[in-house]
Amino acid sequence: SGENERLLRLERKSARQRATRKKGDPGSNRERRTYDQIARLRATAKRRAVDWQHQSTTDLARRFSAIVVEDLNITAMMASACGTVQEPGVNVAQKRGLNRSIASQAWGRTVEFLTYKSADRGGLVAKVRPYGTSQECHRCHTTTAGSRETQSRFACKNLACGWTGNADTNAARNQLHRYNSAAGRAVTGRGDSGIPGPVKRQASCPTVSPAPALRAAA
Repeated sequence: SGENERLLRLERKSARQRATRKKGDPGSNRERRTYDQIARLRATAKRRAVDWQHQSTTDLARRFSAIVVEDLNITAMMASACGTVQEPGVNVAQKRGLNRSIASQAWGRTVEFLTYKSADRGGLVAKVRPYGTSQECHRCHTTTAGSRETQSRFACKNLACGWTGNADTNAARNQLHRYNSAAGRAVTGRGDSGIPGPVKRQASCPTVSPAPALRAAA
């Protein structure tokens, strides 16, 4: 977008200004103005992201009595891949980009919003183990090599199954299955899950609604 392009231009400008400044010299007024412009753009982007998270999580908390998310160790996922001098890391640039993406989407904040908003409405947010939800087929519950064909497409290679569809949809259904298996009940979205609180009228099919950002690295 135009805002991102402007931010990129300002970051390049600030890099040039730092490069021309002698070591130990204070920054010029122009350099400080550049940093102020960068800070304002980033603050605007953050406010926009938080507003989107509030709207999305409020909508989910209103419509669903139980919301299932993966119990991700976000701090560990964002650990640096640089390594050491003796054992340097691999794919450092790609990992750095992934870390920036996770930080910008603020997965932890999304779960925090979902948790307190669901509790206020008599619902709950359940966390399930995340391992293998993207590789396991939700229909036959087998993990077959090559089933996750692309980032968005899942095609089960189990000859007895053969289900194909969106990879995030498949992973979300795996999350719901794990929650149902652990809880010993089905969540239908019509208030019959045994959860205390108001009845919520939704579609009768079992539904799990993880925030979109949380599915990115499953």
